Amino acid sequence: MNKQKHFALVDIETTGSHAGGAKITEVAILIHNGKKVIERYHTLINPDVHIPYAIQTLTGISNEMVEDAPRFEEIAEDIFHLLQGKVFVAHNVNFDYSFLNKELKQSGYDWQAQKLCTVRLSRKILPGHRSYSLGNLCRALDIEITDRHRAMGDVEATVKLFDLLLAQDDEGHIQKSLQVNTAHRLPTHIPKEQFDKLPETTGVYILRNQKGKIVYVGKALNIKKRVFSHFSGNNSSLRRQQFINEVCHIDFEESGTELMALLMECQLIKKHWPIYNNALKKYEPKFVLFNYQDICGFEHLAITKSTAGVQGLQYFETAGEANIFLAKLMQEHQLSPSLCNYYSPGGKDKVLVTNKDEVEMPNLEDHNQTIYTLLEHLRLQQRSFILTDAGRHDEEQSYIYFKEEKLFAFGFIDDLNDWTEVEDIVSYKDKCISNHYMQTLVLRYAETNPEKVRMLQK
Repeated sequence: MNKQKHFALVDIETTGSHAGGAKITEVAILIHNGKKVIERYHTLINPDVHIPYAIQTLTGISNEMVEDAPRFEEIAEDIFHLLQGKVFVAHNVNFDYSFLNKELKQSGYDWQAQKLCTVRLSRKILPGHRSYSLGNLCRALDIEITDRHRAMGDVEATVKLFDLLLAQDDEGHIQKSLQVNTAHRLPTHIPKEQFDKLPETTGVYILRNQKGKIVYVGKALNIKKRVFSHFSGNNSSLRRQQFINEVCHIDFEESGTELMALLMECQLIKKHWPIYNNALKKYEPKFVLFNYQDICGFEHLAITKSTAGVQGLQYFETAGEANIFLAKLMQEHQLSPSLCNYYSPGGKDKVLVTNKDEVEMPNLEDHNQTIYTLLEHLRLQQRSFILTDAGRHDEEQSYIYFKEEKLFAFGFIDDLNDWTEVEDIVSYKDKCISNHYMQTLVLRYAETNPEKVRMLQK
């Protein structure tokens, strides 16, 4: 142990469970030089908000007790100087650290520190206990807590636990933690071994809750680095705290390329709809070209907003793009404007003429045959190709099968040259539920990497 290293053992009481929406009501700090406590600090704090009754019952700190106590900004300078340059130590360290970091930042102090968590250290140095909560662990170790759920009482017990950890740390876990200090930025309920197994390669990561349900899926060029970023930083919002508390298990799948990672991510999200994945919804197409037949038997072409119930001929990001495409079809095939509907921002389809009685309608059979020919023309323009790229290792390749303008399958195979029909290489597990976002990803990549594309005959 570095004899020059000083530790700030800390405990706080608060008005709630997350730093984004709660305030500190009490803080106790004991400065430890690696052998003994050399300085003590303790104060109640006026949070300027009502303390919930359940919290008052748990801690014994009432609104009346903090009424004349200093506000945090009045003592921020003292706390900053006490903590500055020290290793921050607490039982479940991220809780105390997040509150103090937020309050100090709001008071104008830019503070960061190395962290040690006595929960994680206890699991390594004192294995085999059924529970590592401060109360249960101290009871099992015969460490007396004189004033439970008060800052000074809990931090004094934490110091006794820390002294025991220092004395029994035969394998140097504390020093290793100080050198790496990664584990203490991860939630205590996620085993560090799971993080250690994560590769620094491209792929997807899957975060699960205690019951094994997927709560988030992400893609990354460096899986380990990206997963770690979810738990680092000082974002103290309620949603982020709920997210961190819910994640209990981390899985991953390597992908070889970023494009495959994006497709795998989207497929997993569409299959499981994790509660913390919202971003992909904005990539759905906004407008669609479709055809329908009116009560007189005339076939119409129309642009409308894309919905789940509309089977489209073509999809578009903007109304302008869609309307231009329809105008081009009308010109090329000399379609009657009375039978083509543009999209109007006002919420109704806009027909080029307002009174059909004033327009000479085309012959029904001739018009419908023109539409059928046009639809067949659009169908024949649909592309089919296979795109090959790097795999997850040198002996493997990734493939993407694009069939008739839709993503049909993607996966990995050892030898992409050993086939006569493309369907021969497609495993049932590689077939996918295509959507506009995934198709757009593939088409854009194919356009910029034509050397990786092999067009297929219809």
